[in-house]
Amino acid sequence: MKNRYKNIVASLVVMGLIGCSSVVQLSVGNFPVDVFRFPLNLIILIGWSYVLYELYRNRQRNVLAQYMLSTEATVLSVILLIAGCVIAGLQRNPATTSYPFVVAMFFVLSQLTMVVLRGWRNAQGIRWRFLCNHVGLWLAVGAGFWGAPDTDVMRLMVVADAPNSRAYRTDGSTTMLDYEMTLVDFRADMYDNGTPMAYEADVLVGGEQVTLAVNHPYSRTIAEDIYLVGYEPYAAGVACIVQVVRQPWKWVMAAGIVMLIAGAVMMFVQGPKQRSV
Repeated sequence: MKNRYKNIVASLVVMGLIGCSSVVQLSVGNFPVDVFRFPLNLIILIGWSYVLYELYRNRQRNVLAQYMLSTEATVLSVILLIAGCVIAGLQRNPATTSYPFVVAMFFVLSQLTMVVLRGWRNAQGIRWRFLCNHVGLWLAVGAGFWGAPDTDVMRLMVVADAPNSRAYRTDGSTTMLDYEMTLVDFRADMYDNGTPMAYEADVLVGGEQVTLAVNHPYSRTIAEDIYLVGYEPYAAGVACIVQVVRQPWKWVMAAGIVMLIAGAVMMFVQGPKQRSV
């Protein structure tokens, strides 16, 4: 009972830290994600993992480790994860760079890491179903968290008969893509009042013709997607606004999703685990 009270208090402290981070957010703006680009994010990830491993090794005499492995910490972690997913999903520009989001996801991933260290094997050997579900979740969430600094979002104007590779980042800086885009054809369906109902464009991307439509991106590579986000009048035709999103950690997220699916299949095939009496 005493430990449970301490764990509840610790959870309240974590929630208080998230609340304090909201004040920081209002005072200084978004978390400086770009500062932690590769290789700094990878160095911090390795160091953070080592600290958690040492924390787990000394769990018998470490109060923080005992809390991170408690039911109360797990409940709080699940609540924060669900809340973070809902908030990120409802917003047009997810608040993944806000201080509260960073603090919350850092706690979620730390707690999940401790759980994985404790439960990846038992007396019978490696718990593959446990590993697929928990490590898969870690990879899916962790790739978005640790890979956020390396994510690059760029926009460029694509018109006919004028190949373009100059793109603009969200901070206003320019960059040159290693390929060019040219508009081949544009089609739009309009409502009676003249507003667009749906539109799509045929675009040459590095010499390959692809069709872009709203909410139907073209995956140039596993880590790069190209979106059609708008259009505007240009000379005698139109200019399409294209967004290029590069996510070098996307393959890690994909691996996590595959592991989660494998874990779900194993749960379905094997059924619930039976406890020995």
